[in-house]
Amino acid sequence: MADLETDLVVVGTGAAGCGAALAGLARGLRVVVVEKSERLGGATASSLGGLWVPENHLMAAAGLSDSLDAARAYMKFLSGGYALAPMTEAYLQSSRIALRDFADAGVPFRLLRGLPDHYYPQAKGSVADGRLVEAMPIARDALGPWGDRLEEGVYNEAGVSWGDAIAWGGLGARQNWPEHELEARRQRRLLAAGPALVGQFLARLMAADVPILAGFRAERLILEDGRVAGVVGPRRIRATRGVVLASGGYEGSPELVNRFEGLPDWMNIFPRSVEGDGLVMGSELGAAVWRVPNNLAMLVGYAIPSPTEPGEWVFFSAGLRGLSYPHSIVVNDQARRFCDESQFQHVVAGLTRFDLGAHRHPNLPAWMLFDAQYLRRYSFARRPPGADLPDWVMRADTLPELAGVLGLDATALADTIARFNAGAERGEDPEHGRGSSAFARSTAGDPHAKHPNLGTLAEPPFCAVRIKLGGISAAGLLTDPDARVQHVRGRPIPGLYACGNAAAPTESGAGYQAGISLMRGLTFGWLAARHAVGAAG
Repeated sequence: MADLETDLVVVGTGAAGCGAALAGLARGLRVVVVEKSERLGGATASSLGGLWVPENHLMAAAGLSDSLDAARAYMKFLSGGYALAPMTEAYLQSSRIALRDFADAGVPFRLLRGLPDHYYPQAKGSVADGRLVEAMPIARDALGPWGDRLEEGVYNEAGVSWGDAIAWGGLGARQNWPEHELEARRQRRLLAAGPALVGQFLARLMAADVPILAGFRAERLILEDGRVAGVVGPRRIRATRGVVLASGGYEGSPELVNRFEGLPDWMNIFPRSVEGDGLVMGSELGAAVWRVPNNLAMLVGYAIPSPTEPGEWVFFSAGLRGLSYPHSIVVNDQARRFCDESQFQHVVAGLTRFDLGAHRHPNLPAWMLFDAQYLRRYSFARRPPGADLPDWVMRADTLPELAGVLGLDATALADTIARFNAGAERGEDPEHGRGSSAFARSTAGDPHAKHPNLGTLAEPPFCAVRIKLGGISAAGLLTDPDARVQHVRGRPIPGLYACGNAAAPTESGAGYQAGISLMRGLTFGWLAARHAVGAAG
């Protein structure tokens, strides 16, 4: 006999899981949420929390224009031909409705103003403002005992939303942010960005007394008469309307990363608990797995000591928090630049390129180089501008000495930096076009510098950290526009749904646009709950 009975079981407490749970609750379903970790929020809690929603109701209220036709053209560009059209259409048609429904259910959202689409204006259908939305900040204390049990990544400043960062000049203008306001938010124990997104949904679930079982590792699915009817973990939970797998990808599983990503210098960017449990449980029932061949949903960064676990190292995402700032570049083991460092997807494309002649990734290993000018002006690894450099950073007083530390050719490195410096002084990058992206300038440039993304490397000490790759899973469970998991035989598995990173990114294909990952989790979680309402018990 089941230990617990309900209508819908949701596995995972990131945006996708919380969204599916709230959507089910709003439709009258009894919902139970289970979370493998003792902490809530999953991968969402380490994010900037942006949601990409074309033609959303907040845009209209602000007098901004958009159309689904324009968004459709932009998503076609993003996909690189790898998206599945019905899934893209489901996202376009449903994301704005889901956002409005969640707002009606009490989740407060606001426009994230001043942030253009990644590929604005060069991509057809892109817009300069209005498609990015974020949840309003929320105090930890409003979440009772869960307030201190939310995951927090190592990237974000406490209490600062993405919209705040943009309004204060961008992530590259940290030295000019209002310190009194930052301290006030710390004192108020304010959650913003990804943690606020989870927190706002969590507050609505708590208000409705939805059971949230932390430390519950779902190990297998219950199958009754060919239908998924619950999960088994520390307890057996039976669900009359099915199970939503929102447990994230497999980024924390070295075996699955090797199987589906196969990239050197990979480092997990999410909590350790994100290990592909949904993929494994679904596969046991014959679920189809879909993989995007060219995964651009990747981040670039470097390893830093864990702030909570002594002796452990964690990934620090530097794509928007370092690589794009003036007075820094990225070089390969030939001491050559190979990308526009101000656009992290260009860095990803360079790092993952494979040279058939040399039969290797020609740009791995790679290093981020920066100098004393950078250290004086910008935050490094969450340290305030001007802070002492940590011991684990490689450094030297001259460029030839730094080349020796890194094992690079000193003449080649000197030539690379001389050419970069000459262009930076003029505010241009003839080789790679650094600083030409509106997204890079507004989000991760320094508006107070001579050029937002360009600055010379000229003052010792000269420093370096080795670049690491991490990202969102390239593979996941294949789902349909109702978020139903598909069997390898081409039919839905009754009672089984997947959303977020547990599901394959079939709506966006190869491309990555800030806010799509989180919003697809919310959208398809909403669609899953909507379908489950009509599912037979």
